[in-house]
Amino acid sequence: MFRRRNPNQAGAVVAVFTCLVALITGCGPAATTQSSAQDSGASSAFTAKVAADVATATAAQTASTNPVPATSDPIVHGKKIVVIPCSMAVEGCARPARSIIEAAHLLGWEASIDDPASDSTKISAAIQRAVSKKADAIALTSIDAAAVQGDIKAARDAGIAVTCNMCGNKDDLYESMVPSLDENNKAGYLLGEFAYLEARKRFNSAPKFIVLTDPEFDTVKARVSGLKQFIDDCKAAGAGCEKVAEGSFLAGEISTVAPGRVAQLVRSNPGYNVMFAGFDAAMLFFSQGLQQAGLADTKKAFGISVDADVANTEMIRKGGFQAASVGFAFGRAGYGHVDNLNRLFDGQAPVDQGVTGKLVTKDNVPGSGGWDGDFDATTLYKHLWKVG
Repeated sequence: MFRRRNPNQAGAVVAVFTCLVALITGCGPAATTQSSAQDSGASSAFTAKVAADVATATAAQTASTNPVPATSDPIVHGKKIVVIPCSMAVEGCARPARSIIEAAHLLGWEASIDDPASDSTKISAAIQRAVSKKADAIALTSIDAAAVQGDIKAARDAGIAVTCNMCGNKDDLYESMVPSLDENNKAGYLLGEFAYLEARKRFNSAPKFIVLTDPEFDTVKARVSGLKQFIDDCKAAGAGCEKVAEGSFLAGEISTVAPGRVAQLVRSNPGYNVMFAGFDAAMLFFSQGLQQAGLADTKKAFGISVDADVANTEMIRKGGFQAASVGFAFGRAGYGHVDNLNRLFDGQAPVDQGVTGKLVTKDNVPGSGGWDGDFDATTLYKHLWKVG
């Protein structure tokens, strides 16, 4: 599902996935009748494809594989923008919000954050305030258009440009999204691929998934859709993947009642070996709840999620319950938003800003902090804009 971003990596990818297949398919004495049966026929080719996808997605992103735009529109001066994150208390919302502010100030624009703290009523009020202030643009993070479509439509009707990071885009109300919603579908599929290899390596078993989703967010629904597509493809290849249970939660519950419900779901499904959570903030609380309940045995199961937040990346680094996360370079994503806003101000169409997901595992995790890109894309934007 993840496209190969650099043709020059092809030889390295083949070498890596050939080694992975050799390990996973049990060429040595550790092979069992079960794994040999799993690797017969179509499933052997399936395993090879999965290994190739994972090798590509764990490779370092570069200015060639994930380029910033090659050209820039002339900088349009004197603009005022309002940034509305889902909540500045949520890392995946706050990181792009802060980078939008940083990039806007580099262009000499007036920019401010109006934090609704995950309250839908306050989100509407923040958009309405931006309209009344006659902002030139509103940049949102992790707020689906469907949730505030009337307010966004009013802003668009007032001639205000509206963009979003990590959002669903009902009726194309957002003029630019960085990254695209489809990247979330790819992230879910890729996490399924990782889980397939990891479960076979750790447990000599196909993955048995507990799938946890937050229906509030189109991005999370897209990730779940990608994961389920992988499970279906795995079944079709005769490779034994299975969804054993599914549960839902709300963002406001992840630190209160949801961890207890997740622990109960685990008790009810002791044969599971992989837990998928829709985003890292949820996985962090769920893993803590499992730990407190004595249910976080990494010899029996592991977790996967999206965002590569600081605490989750540390869990991966230390070999904790979470084994992988798909990260997006949110620091550069804010610069991409500003670049597209400048194009919109100049009467031009937005462009692809090159932000795609990277699979972060214990084998490629950074030495400290979360993952927010493998190269300094912000300096490239500064050169593009001739600022800083």
